[in-house]
Amino acid sequence: MELYQLRTFLTVADEGHLTRAAEKLFTSQPAVSAQIRALEDELGVRLFDRGSRGMTLTGAGVTLQEQARKIVNAARDFKMTAEGLRGTVTGELVFGLNNRPEILRLMDILRNLTSDHPELRYEMVCGSSGVILQGLDEGTISIGFFEGEATSARLTSHLLADVELCLAAPVGWAADLAVPDWKKLATKPWVFGSPTCSYFQTIQNICREHGVQLHQRFRTNEDLTVLPLVADGLAMTLTARAQVEASGLQDKIIILPHFRASVPLNIGYQTARGGEPAIAAVRDEVLRVWKDAPVSARPMPQLTLSPARRTSRRAGLTSTKRRTP
Repeated sequence: MELYQLRTFLTVADEGHLTRAAEKLFTSQPAVSAQIRALEDELGVRLFDRGSRGMTLTGAGVTLQEQARKIVNAARDFKMTAEGLRGTVTGELVFGLNNRPEILRLMDILRNLTSDHPELRYEMVCGSSGVILQGLDEGTISIGFFEGEATSARLTSHLLADVELCLAAPVGWAADLAVPDWKKLATKPWVFGSPTCSYFQTIQNICREHGVQLHQRFRTNEDLTVLPLVADGLAMTLTARAQVEASGLQDKIIILPHFRASVPLNIGYQTARGGEPAIAAVRDEVLRVWKDAPVSARPMPQLTLSPARRTSRRAGLTSTKRRTP
């Protein structure tokens, strides 16, 4: 019996579904299913009832669930204590990434970490902010970047910057979208990321505030497909301005000048695990790199409707065009 099998068992028990468990474990559904079967064969008991609606713990599964959790937590604490006694940072951690490496300044972070802690290893997993946050809360991700707010009381987060958002549309739609009008935007096809993505949640909130429902033509669980769909004239989207600028598609995409919004970018981890040497080393390096990095010349936009109006705490469209420094 391996620790990873117990972690898989706990994740399936928490999610009640193989596909969702596979997403949280950053592996495939067949791999998760095979691990559960192998664990059941070794223990000689059936842990789950399989049904059309998912996976439900059997009586034996319920009995063993908390024991499995204690074993996994004890192994983690044992490893953390041993690392502290060595006086060096070693081992492996799962590093959650919610954006492109250059936007997260990942190469600078890893270059310094590998120089200072050559025995530390990393499993880097990519996902939406919602997936990263859930992984942090469940302990499947050691430390990770995410946008938005951490609502779990189990997590500690550090604000790194505000991420400027923009409405990106095909360049051929420029004339049609020259006047700010949410009703006009609602007639256009849109591409959204995962429902757990901070951008998707932001646009949903904006739609509720403006009383409109956008036409979702495409949904994708990763960011690489979003901007090519926009550039090809198939949809528009809400995304980070830095994503557009790093895409190489600026000649095919317009950024609507009358939209203003931003979300916070954070680094987070479980509060109880903040003392683990590996997590502390990564946290301190991330904070140092982001503190020392040059500040963008472009000021972050405020969540206002119009420069001439009283400040509003919501994102919106303004009829005044924004100057780009």
